[in-house]
Amino acid sequence: MSTIGDKYLLGSGRSDHDRLRVISAIHDGRTRKLLRRAGFVSGQRFVEFGCGLGYVTRWAASEGAYAIGIDLNEDSLAVAAELAREAGLKTAQFRSANIYEPELEPESVDVSYSRWLMVHLNRPVEAMRAIYAALKPGGVMVCEEADVSAVYAEPASVAYTEMRDICMEGARQRGVDYTGGRRAHLWAKEAGFEIVHVDAYHPHHITGEHKGFWNWTLRAVGHGMVKEGSLTATRLEELVAGMNEADASPDTLVGHSRMHQLIAKKPDLAAGVN
Repeated sequence: MSTIGDKYLLGSGRSDHDRLRVISAIHDGRTRKLLRRAGFVSGQRFVEFGCGLGYVTRWAASEGAYAIGIDLNEDSLAVAAELAREAGLKTAQFRSANIYEPELEPESVDVSYSRWLMVHLNRPVEAMRAIYAALKPGGVMVCEEADVSAVYAEPASVAYTEMRDICMEGARQRGVDYTGGRRAHLWAKEAGFEIVHVDAYHPHHITGEHKGFWNWTLRAVGHGMVKEGSLTATRLEELVAGMNEADASPDTLVGHSRMHQLIAKKPDLAAGVN
């Protein structure tokens, strides 16, 4: 089975574009506030790692930044670049590179951003060290990482609980951490960063188009596990039916993954020298 990145089991290529658009709709408002809190302003050099369709990269360019979106998914990069051209964003660029070797000039970036990237990596600390190397002294790394263990339904849905736990175990077997949002600050400290700000938020939906997002996401992971043989198609169908039932009930509340936010700074050692 082919994957994107270390152990990425979600869809790739154009099959996953609709899901990426919903992620943008749910989370980008909070992302923009976080970036502004981190000191993002016009004129900075901004890099988004794992940019997907480039929503955040294009926003940064629209705010006056020189913005680069980096991803390994060639289909997503092509769409992101086309959307930037259509919007007339001449300072937005997109290219393929590995997070561990991003091919950025050392100490050239003011602000880096990533969302739901580190939880898919076997070596998140090493990835953060690569970001550290690319940042200017005093530059900031902004991350938003999930804790998938927080996904639930109330009244309780056996299907949601089992599907969540199957996906969590699948992640553990691959050496990746779907609860990694809790530890993002520790990874950053190990990589050499100073912690500036931590927070978390937890979307909940009882109605509306976004209620079933985690049904969709867990289902996508499940399809990946079926392809590799670690989950049967029959069991996946049963669990999806149960999650659909929960989503359809106007009395059932669905809690999404908790999103942990981090702002971390690369120390400016020269600034401390008298």
